[in-house]
Amino acid sequence: MLTRLQSTALVLRAELDRRSVLMAAGGWVIAAFIVGQILRLGTSIGLAALLAPELLGLMALINTVQTGGELLSDIGIGQSIVQHKDGDKSRFYRTAWTLQVVRGLVLFAAMVAASVPIAHLYDEPLLLSLLPVSALVFVISGFISPARFLLQRDIRTRRLAIFGIVQGTFSAAVHLFLAWYLQSIWALVYALLISASFVAISSFFMMDWRIHRFTWDRGAVRAIFGFGKWVFLSTLIFFLAANFDRLYVAQAASFAALGVYGIARTFADTATALTQHLASQVLFPKVATSPLRGVALREAVRPVRRAIVVIIAVGMACGLAVADRFITLAYDARYAAAGFYLSVLLTGGWFAMLATFADNMLMGIGKPANMAIGNGAKLLALVTLVPLVLPLYGMAAAVVVFSAVEMLRYAVLTARAGAHGLSFWRQDAEATALFVGLALVLRELTGLAGLTSGVAGWVDLTHSALPFV
Repeated sequence: MLTRLQSTALVLRAELDRRSVLMAAGGWVIAAFIVGQILRLGTSIGLAALLAPELLGLMALINTVQTGGELLSDIGIGQSIVQHKDGDKSRFYRTAWTLQVVRGLVLFAAMVAASVPIAHLYDEPLLLSLLPVSALVFVISGFISPARFLLQRDIRTRRLAIFGIVQGTFSAAVHLFLAWYLQSIWALVYALLISASFVAISSFFMMDWRIHRFTWDRGAVRAIFGFGKWVFLSTLIFFLAANFDRLYVAQAASFAALGVYGIARTFADTATALTQHLASQVLFPKVATSPLRGVALREAVRPVRRAIVVIIAVGMACGLAVADRFITLAYDARYAAAGFYLSVLLTGGWFAMLATFADNMLMGIGKPANMAIGNGAKLLALVTLVPLVLPLYGMAAAVVVFSAVEMLRYAVLTARAGAHGLSFWRQDAEATALFVGLALVLRELTGLAGLTSGVAGWVDLTHSALPFV
């Protein structure tokens, strides 16, 4: 009897220790994210004051094209280091790093070649010089150390968090200084390259710099490409689904409209970005290295996931309650429409956040194809609906579509996760009720305090932006 009690006590203690480690790791991720968002907010407000909306819209397009290049060539190098059983072996991560460097060089050449057709597509001659110069970021980023993936695999989030804060601070300072000094689009391009160089150089000090060596192990290459073929397809569709709005608005509307929408999209992506950080640095490595699967894995993850979802629900409800007022206070009249956009996008962002958890759970058990299915459904809806809605009803209606399709993606991914015993329907329903209820209460309370226009103001704002509602 004593032995059985001791055994049970040891199991309980191990479980408590495991949860404690995960919660501490999540705390570091959240702390670093909050600091990063403060820096991002300050940078956004500063750049909006220093530069015209057209320049911000043009840079948003450049960033989107670059992100597309990265995602369209993603073969799961980092995910393979975290997920593969030999990911922490030198021959494996050195081969992965070699592939990363080669990929950066290929991306640079491809971007230079694509500069002419992209400039003609958007009828913007400046892109002929801006795109080739900004493409140097691919070469620079290719040399970033694989140490960050090794730390992610071991859930050593403290070092990653500190590293991220230092990087964000440096990037914010460089962007603001160059925007003030140059007052042109080149300030943003130079800041991009300088920030990327800082990240690449400093990444070599995250772990012993002697781990870096070019290596070509055929077994590791086969493993990376075997896993990466699904990551490639998934990220291809993810990029198109996640950036269709920016690409379409830049072509169908104007760079000024994209600049205003980009402000709202930047802040709306905050919750999704936090979720992605938490999921990729805590949930994904935990699932990938766990021997559990199915219902047993779901039950092991449930408490930590619930805590994270509740924290995000409270934070997003607070943000939604004051979103339009925040835009009014932080930006001038040129960006007024971003207030309505942000409120709508935050609502869709809630479902995007829940879908991100499902993404990483499925990725952790080696099922990245499901990510392609979820984003494929979202992309199909966007391609079908947005070209119909934007010309007839305007930008505000298109933003509603951008937000609504996140619910479709969430439903598809959650259904796919359920097929593997990893569904959290009930937990998500409870968290959604908390998010909506708290947002309504906070909105009315802030209205009574004179900080916002209350729930009635939301109704008026909706009628103003969407007269047909």
